[in-house]
Amino acid sequence: KDGEWTTLASDITDCCYYARDLPQGFIYTFRTACSSKAGMGPYSDPSANVKIAGKDQMELCAATQEFPAAAPEEESEVITPPEPFPTYQTYAFQTEIKRGRFSIVRQCREKVSGKTLAAKIIPYWQEDKQAVLLEYHVLRKLHHTNIAQLKGAYVSPRHLVLIQEMCVGPELLHSLALRTSYSEVEVRDYLWQILSATEYLHAHNILHLDLRSENMIITEPNLLKVLDFGNAQFYTPDKFITMDKCSDYVETMAPELLTEQGALPQTDIWSVGITAFIITARKGKLKLTRCYAGLSGGAVSFLQSTLCANPWGRPSASECLQSPWLQETGLDNRQQALVTFPTTKLRNFLMEREKKRGLLCSKYGLMIAQ
Repeated sequence: KDGEWTTLASDITDCCYYARDLPQGFIYTFRTACSSKAGMGPYSDPSANVKIAGKDQMELCAATQEFPAAAPEEESEVITPPEPFPTYQTYAFQTEIKRGRFSIVRQCREKVSGKTLAAKIIPYWQEDKQAVLLEYHVLRKLHHTNIAQLKGAYVSPRHLVLIQEMCVGPELLHSLALRTSYSEVEVRDYLWQILSATEYLHAHNILHLDLRSENMIITEPNLLKVLDFGNAQFYTPDKFITMDKCSDYVETMAPELLTEQGALPQTDIWSVGITAFIITARKGKLKLTRCYAGLSGGAVSFLQSTLCANPWGRPSASECLQSPWLQETGLDNRQQALVTFPTTKLRNFLMEREKKRGLLCSKYGLMIAQ
């Protein structure tokens, strides 16, 4: 402050830059400029004052591209929940993995251990801070095999950064479409994992509210991980929950959300039922009469119960897991293995869905990442 401007870095192709090892006991301001073949543009307005005092050392993140520039008005806060989360971690941010309407996901590396992780970077305005922090408060409570684990988090006045385990693999429907065919037993096993995670969430009074296949990754060996809790909400019977962030994705939205009647635990069950139907039906259209010939009665009963238009008529996640179709002792696996699903229709469905996603990406200026 009140000194000469010093260039800290140039030719930065990443969307973040960390100002390290700043002498302590001084007040700093920061500014950025864009450089291209046509030359360098004007500098931004200086950031608010940032004081580096005592032993506290701050690393500032200046985000560019479509997201609002980080102009810290206070020091970044490392969120330090109770164990087993670490009290502080330093991460090196690497390749961008995915860009959505409300966040960027980047690969990152924990410098101490060298472990590869995923960083979800969520920009926000101060008036939206509590709503954005809700995803952190949800994730910090979750420890389940089929849910991507939160490893750490920190927040600045403009960004929330969630550090999670890196889940590598195709999303659920793409994993199946890559095969020549798959059996009813394989479908049942994946649904079991989804419902196991859903049962766990509901036991902790959490609704996911976005259980689309895009948010389910199949890792090795055939382990399903549920991702993206950006729409998750804590649930109480007296709380009215609506969905206004993902109105563009209606294929898995329950009737009560489309009619603004509010979300319930059974709302997640509808999404599971839709995913099951897409996997087991000829087309992604809600007509059980189009199911493959030979589909077991247990599978049909499961679809009929989870896709009940009245949410109170749907089973809970625990009741779904107790259904004979999902119980290993309930049906003959050899009989189910005889029912196979060619992937031609599923691939066609995914092609149509990718066209829709492409239109949405054009609409919102996003990047599609597989």
